[in-house]
Amino acid sequence: MPVLVALLGFLAAAGYWYFRIRDAGGTARDLADAANDVRLAARRFGFRSRANIHPIDCIEDARMAAAGITVAVAEMDGALTQAEKDTAIVQFQSVFDVSKSDAEELFTFGRWIASQSGTRAEAVRRLTKKLVSLAGAEAGPDLIRLVKAVGMAEGNILHDDAEDALQTIRRYFPNA
Repeated sequence: MPVLVALLGFLAAAGYWYFRIRDAGGTARDLADAANDVRLAARRFGFRSRANIHPIDCIEDARMAAAGITVAVAEMDGALTQAEKDTAIVQFQSVFDVSKSDAEELFTFGRWIASQSGTRAEAVRRLTKKLVSLAGAEAGPDLIRLVKAVGMAEGNILHDDAEDALQTIRRYFPNA
């Protein structure tokens, strides 16, 4: 009887570790897929990273900077919700006049680039400064409309941090 209990214990432990290792492999594949999605989205819009230069300073497409700002503001009140993601994709399609797949790639890149600064507020400041240099002052009204629409996807009011981010954006776009 003790041999049977030991054998069952061994099989249970082996099964436990087998499933843990298998799940770890799945997680590793998911992370690799996510990294590949960001890489493909970046390549699709012409983003090229350069050595010793912050990724935000490498952006050459104003849509990429605007997507990063939008995602950073949406993330200020916590993790992105499905409603915020869906709203962002629809807004990107409308404002940037792109297909749904391009809008999804912009969203993916926006999430990544927004995470490249220490805080979301810093990301908004740096990306807004970059957007002004790429698109000029005429991009302000569309950006504010985009940020408000995504920020209010969960309700009719913006989070306090999102309001602060809008004030930062308005400082760079005084006519918006």
